[in-house]
Amino acid sequence: MTADWVQERRRRVRLVKKWLKHLPRRSNVHRYPVLKWFGDSAKKRAYLWSFRSREMIPAIFLGMLVSLMPLVGVQMLVVTLLAVFLVRANLAVLVGLQWISNPLTMGPIYYADYQIGMAMLELFHLGPEVNPILRPDYDWSAFRWSHLADLVDTFPPMMIGGLVLGSFGGLIAVIAYKFLAKRSKASYQSVQQNKTSEGEGSEEP
Repeated sequence: MTADWVQERRRRVRLVKKWLKHLPRRSNVHRYPVLKWFGDSAKKRAYLWSFRSREMIPAIFLGMLVSLMPLVGVQMLVVTLLAVFLVRANLAVLVGLQWISNPLTMGPIYYADYQIGMAMLELFHLGPEVNPILRPDYDWSAFRWSHLADLVDTFPPMMIGGLVLGSFGGLIAVIAYKFLAKRSKASYQSVQQNKTSEGEGSEEP
């Protein structure tokens, strides 16, 4: 392990920490709602703060999966429970990915979940009847707030669609991570080989 390699690794760690400075870390996890409930357990688990591939890959996949499911309000609790008790995954990445679903993106994501879920149910001849309020010909002049309660029947197809969409998104994200990690490693090795070649050339008489 060369001194240059150590310096490069430290530089990358500093860069990652800069990107994640607003996300939970071992030193400040107790300041975050929900996460603070598991603060003591989280601090004792070193893998929650590790950026090695074996902790990053499950964090990326599960983070994408949960963020694209209709779990608004409980996402942070779900990913925290997954990271602390069920899988070895980076907690900061899991939490950070939950911001994919926010007030601006929630509508399109949940609509996509519903449409995909309905398509999957219909594929297996299990498609439920479309809720009247979601039909293009719905008479909005007859709308009542009580009609919104009927939307509860959209939850099962949304969950199914969220699992499909989230799994696909997680798979794509993991593939992208592996590609970028491999490319970064190859680039670093190339730089090191060039430095070695230059050093050997300068030593020749």
